Amino acid sequence: MKLKIVFFGASLAGKSTTVRQLYKILKERNLTKGDFVSMETDENRTLFVELFLTQLPLDGEQVDVKVLTTPGQFRLHPLRKAILQGVDGLVFTVDSQKGREEVNFLVLREMAYVLKEFGYDLYKIPVVVQYNKRDLENALPVEELQPICNPWDAPYTETVATKGIGVLETFRLILQQALRSYVEEKSRK
Repeated sequence: MKLKIVFFGASLAGKSTTVRQLYKILKERNLTKGDFVSMETDENRTLFVELFLTQLPLDGEQVDVKVLTTPGQFRLHPLRKAILQGVDGLVFTVDSQKGREEVNFLVLREMAYVLKEFGYDLYKIPVVVQYNKRDLENALPVEELQPICNPWDAPYTETVATKGIGVLETFRLILQQALRSYVEEKSRK
């Protein structure tokens, strides 16, 4: 079984930091295959997708999971769109800081549009909303962010990606949803 998990969100929301921390956590547990691949600009902004592979045991089988991020810049929309193709689970990474509500909403709208183009229903695809940067003083309460960033009431986590807080929990949650969706899809066939 193979799953593709994509972290999608605004520029500087913490997608890359989250995935780097996740790679580090899984590598320490000998659950990664290969290296972490990344290409960034001088400003530490993702220019090209970051990815790694992990292989997890599940009921005597091995589940291959490809973890990717999208670049955050709107100008890289075609690349963001290409990365979403064939996605099995999506983590929408939200920058919790006050003043980022509009950009978070615009990225959510873009994500929904691209998913619809590929025939996915945002209300049916496995999604976890990751409220990142929860340690910052200007982080908005989750209750304020929910109507803007999670109008379909998907499961969510609160994270501090720079410290690895909530990163593994986010991954576990999206994996559970993606696996459940995979099993349900298989049983319908």
